[in-house]
Amino acid sequence: MNLEKRSIFELNFSIVSLNLFSNMVEEKEKDKFPEFSLYDYYMLTNKRNVLISYKGPVTDVILAEISRDIRAKLSANPQIGRKIFAVFMELAQNILYYSAEKINFGGRNDSVGTILITQNVETETYTFACGNLVEVEYIKDLIESCNIINSMDREALREYKRQQRSAPQKERSKGAGIGLIQVALTTDSPLHAEYKQVNEKYVFFSLAVDIF
Repeated sequence: MNLEKRSIFELNFSIVSLNLFSNMVEEKEKDKFPEFSLYDYYMLTNKRNVLISYKGPVTDVILAEISRDIRAKLSANPQIGRKIFAVFMELAQNILYYSAEKINFGGRNDSVGTILITQNVETETYTFACGNLVEVEYIKDLIESCNIINSMDREALREYKRQQRSAPQKERSKGAGIGLIQVALTTDSPLHAEYKQVNEKYVFFSLAVDIF
């Protein structure tokens, strides 16, 4: 079967299987990580209404599938649906620009990332979160960009966006900074950015934004 035609579930299953196989082979690594508990994962995701959860390669086909899911699950609230879709497109591009984790299928080297969309039923708000591995040398610029954006009001953000469009692009930026500005303008919410050190070469960068 052509990989591009597989479902998101099949892609996730394949990637999880590969990860499990890798852990079995590299027995010497097992003491470095806590044992995985499916129950703990269930309880964590059960605290909020999880609309979409995905971890795997970010391709045009996957983007299209998730886009359809967003529209279908938020059809009763089109205004929120449009905001979440706009944020999804911007932050999915961020994974493409910055993810240091790659997976090769059919000669293609696709960026890998994690996407999570949840709903707080009590407050009727949504949270879009995404994450991916980043080389250590790039994390400072990412965090700094988020801090600068969070310090600005809407008018300042619009002006900053105009400036960034005409400014020389840094290595690997490819417009990712402009995308973060657009997310802040779309949601009127701060960008919650953090990172965890994975090893001396990589960190796991995560970004979340509330949508209402």
